[in-house]
Amino acid sequence: MAKTIIIYMAREWTTWFLGCLFFLVGTIFLFSSVEDLSQVFPRGSDFWLEDFWFWLLSYLPWLLPICCLGASLFSLSFARKRGEWTAMLANGISPIQSFSLIVILGFGVGWSSDLLMNGAGVRSMDMSDLETRSLKMQIGSERLWYFRSFDPSTGMGRDLQLFQYGEKGEDVMRLRATTAKWESEKGWTFYNGKFLGFYSAKGLPVIDENKSSLVWETIEAASVKGVVYQTKSPGISRSFEKLYGLDIPDDPTPYLWLQKRAKNMSLGEIERLLDRFSGSKGQEMISYQLRKAQLWWNGPACLVALIIGLGLGSARGSSTPSKLAGVSLLGALGFYLIRTLSDSLGEQQILTPMVTASLPYLFVVIGAFIFLKIQNKS
Repeated sequence: MAKTIIIYMAREWTTWFLGCLFFLVGTIFLFSSVEDLSQVFPRGSDFWLEDFWFWLLSYLPWLLPICCLGASLFSLSFARKRGEWTAMLANGISPIQSFSLIVILGFGVGWSSDLLMNGAGVRSMDMSDLETRSLKMQIGSERLWYFRSFDPSTGMGRDLQLFQYGEKGEDVMRLRATTAKWESEKGWTFYNGKFLGFYSAKGLPVIDENKSSLVWETIEAASVKGVVYQTKSPGISRSFEKLYGLDIPDDPTPYLWLQKRAKNMSLGEIERLLDRFSGSKGQEMISYQLRKAQLWWNGPACLVALIIGLGLGSARGSSTPSKLAGVSLLGALGFYLIRTLSDSLGEQQILTPMVTASLPYLFVVIGAFIFLKIQNKS
């Protein structure tokens, strides 16, 4: 008997969970399509299924907790209305027993959500979905890269200007190239360009006789070859068709990620991005820090929402579905408003990213506590 009821309650919860999910996804899809269909299908009809999947992933962090809450509220509410809740208690089955499988399902939803959001980066790590556009890379105070255009799918950049500086900010090297290609195993290869080398404490950078790599010569060795020592003007100028072997390990991948919206990135991808720019405190990093905090809450929020829903659904006087529907809508609206406000404060760096991400859930917990107090008094 107990096993049958536990399975029945879990099935009812699952039905309501899927119903809430389909309703919310359909509503958001409708509004997004009316506003701009390219938000959902940026690559057109050829990739509609893949684009829809990754569009959906961007909303799951806050959709799944709402669905957990709604499923818990409505499954219990209708069980009370049909007298099933009373019959269960009369047969000596405690709420803890009947909720056991539902809690396991909640754990599963939270775990799956975390897994999906980390796995979302499998596709986004592939740079083929990024547009070909200009690219700038600032590598501390050492190097500055400018590409007129860079194709993420091939790792090929065009019209490159590269500047390298010394410890005191002095010019060490300048390089112009028609094209430059990045390969993770080989590094950078430059094609059809011009190289300018300047004297520094390290010496003078020069291209070797094969015009294939860069070597450093001391001031004395360069003087023997007739190179005049000067600090502000180039000590050497050479054209080249192909140049490689430079000790420049600057990977463009993190800088390409900066072209992507934070909501379209996985937790693992964002962590790698923030790790690469760990010393940066600029405004451009705020959205990624907020997204990381929001994704951290993804799994725990599902379980918290489920427990709150079970508590509200089993409270005295909470058996009216219409009443719970109103409470759910009010809670969802409050959650959205608090999240919008906290995100705004977080983007202005008034609140820390973790506080920003936590405030909407704190609002839900406080609201549920107040509602339970009112129900118990009625």
